[in-house]
Amino acid sequence: MSLFEEHKAERRARILAAARTLIAERGYDGLTMRDLARAARVSVPTLYNLFGSKDLIVAAELEAGASRIAARVPAAGSGFFARGAAAFDAGMAMIEEAPEFFRAAMRMFLTSPESAPLRHRIEDGFIAIMAANLVAAKQAGQLADWAEPAIVARHMFAQYMSSFLAWGIGELDLPTFRAAAQSGICHILIGVARGPFAAEVEDRLRELVRTPLLQPFVEVGHVASRRD
Repeated sequence: MSLFEEHKAERRARILAAARTLIAERGYDGLTMRDLARAARVSVPTLYNLFGSKDLIVAAELEAGASRIAARVPAAGSGFFARGAAAFDAGMAMIEEAPEFFRAAMRMFLTSPESAPLRHRIEDGFIAIMAANLVAAKQAGQLADWAEPAIVARHMFAQYMSSFLAWGIGELDLPTFRAAAQSGICHILIGVARGPFAAEVEDRLRELVRTPLLQPFVEVGHVASRRD
């Protein structure tokens, strides 16, 4: 990497860190490009040159988050459930550390057509992390031979996002979000996992069903209303 590229990467990282901090303090609507430039120690034109808009700065931070999650996945050789759980836990830890940032990101994605291409890239990045683990599981004979890893991973991501949206609008608190998302993902996996992978998924489901956090979901027609 050239010195110019190193400086550019350092400025991008500084801007993304400042954006996370300011959104956590003020919310998305309170984030201005001028204040962000001041906090990141760059000029306003630099913000536009490096990213293009406030929405794309938020989206870029989410994309960087996918890379951080991928780096937390244990090396091949670990159990497939353990590898998936590590990615899940890393993602939840990021949300728990900066909940207002992720709520802002959710609102932005729902209202900003400009961010759609990058949003799709981010979604594909998260799905790719799950799919890679499922591909390895299939190669090891621990995923049904008829199961397509990319499709299963996309269903897992959709299940996670349904819980994320419920949390984002205040229907679930963070602990319930975590439990509901993991329960949903495990219910998908139990249909396709085989061997030790299936046994670990079943063990986690048995743990989750005993948690009081999921009791509101047991009652048909009951809408959980848990706020953090």
